[in-house]
Amino acid sequence: MRAPPVPDASAAPGTARLWPLAVARIAIGGLFLVRTTPLAALVFGPVGADARPLLGWPAGDTVALGIGLSPLALEILCVTRTLALVAFALGVHARYAALVAVVSGYLVIYQAPFAFTSTQYLLLQATLLLGLADASTVLAVRPEAARSPASSRWMLRAFVASVYLWAAFAKVRHDWLDGRTLAMFHEEGRLRGPLADWLLSTPGRCAVVGPAVAFGELAIGPLLLYRRTRPFALILAASLHLGIEWMGHPDVIGWTMLCLLVVFLDGERGARRLQRIQAADSSGQTTSP
Repeated sequence: MRAPPVPDASAAPGTARLWPLAVARIAIGGLFLVRTTPLAALVFGPVGADARPLLGWPAGDTVALGIGLSPLALEILCVTRTLALVAFALGVHARYAALVAVVSGYLVIYQAPFAFTSTQYLLLQATLLLGLADASTVLAVRPEAARSPASSRWMLRAFVASVYLWAAFAKVRHDWLDGRTLAMFHEEGRLRGPLADWLLSTPGRCAVVGPAVAFGELAIGPLLLYRRTRPFALILAASLHLGIEWMGHPDVIGWTMLCLLVVFLDGERGARRLQRIQAADSSGQTTSP
């Protein structure tokens, strides 16, 4: 079977480096789609239990102080958002699809503004930025011409780095740094399992883990932006999210960040590797009887 065509970096400078953005677009679109449909309960288990009406299908019990949309209007917006996310993930008019998905998504979740979570905001903002960036030039049903590959990459990278920065700022407070918050989460069962029991079993260990997480997140952003420290930062960030996911299952924010970390991969090197695979596959077909 012939491999899909890979953009030639020499023919279209910068285009080959956009493969990570395209992968991130597919991953974020697919994750957002799963999280806002009944598939959430199948894929993420209990995480999908609160996917209504803010992220999933409206249940008719809207919260006061919302924007007052009728159940029918919410249903229409949910369907519109879902179709737009499918188009966005597949790369069919991805820029317009992203805008439609984000606008309809915001209208749905603003029906209950006090239930608005950081996970929802992260998914919406990531979808918007990937739609505005050159994330649909490759790996798309309808590829779009690249407009500014370099600024697209750095816009997404700066966004991801800023997420870690703001997360760290939220933890630079006494009750986190002295371990009390982590100890409370562990006692309440919000952080559980063998890893949590080992890391958070005593106040002394909590006092070590608390500042380690806070200052680790503070360091991840700059380390990701600097090329030489990027591999170490990717390992550190991935380990952090997988560890938190194992202990706490905090909605899908960890999986969202793992999807976004893809934008830091070297797309040009990956494109050249795929070109070599494609060339080897073509030569094998030529020499085979």
